Amino acid sequence: MIRYVVDFFRRNLMKKFLSLLTAVLLWFFVMEAQDPTIEGSYEITVTPSNVPYEFFVNCEEKTIKIKTRAPRSYFVKYDSNAFRAYANLDGLKEGEHELTPQIVMPQGFELVETNPPIVHVMIDSFTERQMPFELVTKGNVSSNTAIKNMTKSMDVVTVMGPKSLVEQVAKVFGTLTFSSNTESFEAQIPMKAVDKENNPVPLVRVVPSVITVDVDLESGAEKKIVPIVAELTTADGWEVTKISVDPAQIEITGAESVVNSIVTIKTVPFTVQTGQRVFKEKLKLEVPEGITVKTDEVNVSAEVVRKTVMSDVPRFTTINQNQDSN
Repeated sequence: MIRYVVDFFRRNLMKKFLSLLTAVLLWFFVMEAQDPTIEGSYEITVTPSNVPYEFFVNCEEKTIKIKTRAPRSYFVKYDSNAFRAYANLDGLKEGEHELTPQIVMPQGFELVETNPPIVHVMIDSFTERQMPFELVTKGNVSSNTAIKNMTKSMDVVTVMGPKSLVEQVAKVFGTLTFSSNTESFEAQIPMKAVDKENNPVPLVRVVPSVITVDVDLESGAEKKIVPIVAELTTADGWEVTKISVDPAQIEITGAESVVNSIVTIKTVPFTVQTGQRVFKEKLKLEVPEGITVKTDEVNVSAEVVRKTVMSDVPRFTTINQNQDSN
């Protein structure tokens, strides 16, 4: 039996080898025809890895698109969840970085292209700071009702988040909306953090996120017209002259006790630069709580001139030479 098997493999060995090789090549040819190699694309999420402890990480590109090459059947078998893209932060310090994403794929796939080839990552430390917030009113109470008092649950909030973004926060505010109210009420006001251009600052959190405001209303609204005073200052050695406010007066409405205590309405303080010899600007009014006005902005113009320096005139004593010689 053993001899028969040995003779079988020895006899016509070359023909048998060629037959086997032909069969293998034919199998590959058939498989290639039935399951050809093609290219396909996947959109996958970029995940930061090795994130430094107690640091905030933000990847500008949330997803990337990869092009791969594999047999057609592989694209049926695997979806985008089988692929991973990592932004490796190992050894990186605080700041902005450009990284090549590391792609992990199932066996049998070949990476052809990554778009974009580079991802931008910011590593930032966490910080927080306390800030006063503004309460912006919108709408009006009933025509025969006045705001006697508004009480806020707190005057300062905490802004938390990445250091570079927290530093961009110029103000925190909430909007209190009136809709012809006739009775006192309590409102929950969401807080918003914005930059100098009044654009929301992303990835920062205001704590608490909601402020409670108690609005005390009373029947009978008092009206009064008061002058507007522009609060303008400038550098030492200069002075602001010919100040003009348009409109020069404004009508205020509120509870009688509040209205009677107000003599003027001032603009927010503003420092005029010495380079602005002629100053023209639209300034906000500082409207006291419990008072409503038709507009909270006025046009202010002025001139900036050097201060006149007064010097003492020296006094001279006339000496009579004849008297001196005597």
